[in-house]
Amino acid sequence: MARTILLRIDPTATDASWQRIENGQLAGSFHKGRLAEAFRYCRGASVVVMVPAEEVFITRIPLPGKNRKKLIKAVPYAVEDQIVDDIETLHFALSSVPQEGKYIIAAVETRLIDYWDNALKAVGIHVETMIPDVLALLDSKESWSVLLEPNRALVRTPEGMFSSDIENLPLMLNNQYNLTEGKPDEVTVYDCSQANHMTTLKALCSNIEFSLVDCPDGPFSVFARHYDTRNSVNLLQGEYNRQQGIGRHVKPWIPAAGLFAVWIGWQLVVNVSAMIDLGSRSEELTLQMQDVYKSAFRGAKKPPLGYERSSMESKINKLLEKQGQAKGGLQEMLVKTAPILKNVKGVVIDGLRFSNGKLDIDLTVKGSSDVEPLEEKIKQQTGWEVKSNASTSKGVTKVRLNIKSSS
Repeated sequence: MARTILLRIDPTATDASWQRIENGQLAGSFHKGRLAEAFRYCRGASVVVMVPAEEVFITRIPLPGKNRKKLIKAVPYAVEDQIVDDIETLHFALSSVPQEGKYIIAAVETRLIDYWDNALKAVGIHVETMIPDVLALLDSKESWSVLLEPNRALVRTPEGMFSSDIENLPLMLNNQYNLTEGKPDEVTVYDCSQANHMTTLKALCSNIEFSLVDCPDGPFSVFARHYDTRNSVNLLQGEYNRQQGIGRHVKPWIPAAGLFAVWIGWQLVVNVSAMIDLGSRSEELTLQMQDVYKSAFRGAKKPPLGYERSSMESKINKLLEKQGQAKGGLQEMLVKTAPILKNVKGVVIDGLRFSNGKLDIDLTVKGSSDVEPLEEKIKQQTGWEVKSNASTSKGVTKVRLNIKSSS
């Protein structure tokens, strides 16, 4: 499972802070520096980018229907009267599931999310989730959440999610409390400010019951414990959705892929047609082989279909073996004459011919006087009829021995 990195950026996406989390707990060290420095920590990780809540309009409203595409289209008009900016200049995002029939709606200037997205890409950080930092706080009816930092505060209630500077926090918190019908049992304050803001807050918000929680490990310990994708909204939707982004890169290649598929289909048709033609030709050749087999081996039993060639080869081999190995055949005559010729000095065999039990051997010998002894030796040792015909030219004697077996 990929490790998770919480990456918090400032509005300019120049400076950042980050830390690894596991199972709702901090893991590893806290880091702070330039955004580019975060790349080596984020490489191969699941990165959740947290952007300043003051740059994002956030509300929670009911929306009819379950078709998400239609809901997304309806969102700008559903909150139009709550937003000062022109909705045409804004990017809207919708939470994945409603809570008690209400969706979390987030709106951010298109130019700003473009800037953040491009800044992250420029340093090589791959991001699939981007949320307003306030949505990483606990979402609870019974207990509102307030995170105090040195110069700002994050507030999350069931009805409102916002950020505030420290000076205006009591006013905004009192206003939210007075407008809410279902008052919380308490307001949990995570004091990560390292300053004495709680004294002022309690004095100016006397109607509110506060519960103070120290956070010596800083805001990331609170985010790690309470961040829940079900109670948040990912700003990277629509054209910023990474999966849809891949689709945009693939889309221009669809026509080429279609042509390639057509070409593959055509090649398949051609190959199938060729296979059919080859099959037809194979059948024709098989019939021709059957005709040749019948004419060559009249009266022979017809071999199984497809075995004509092997049957023909077998019969021909048997005929050759019979001719060469029978008594008085070529093999026997060579076996008996070869040792005799080998033991006569100066004899060179120039050629052999065998037909119907007769073997003709062409020799070169030293002289004509060697012919008669050689002829007699073959007769004595084999009992065969031997005749010779010799001629001498330029001192070279050529002899043809005609040997006929007695069988």
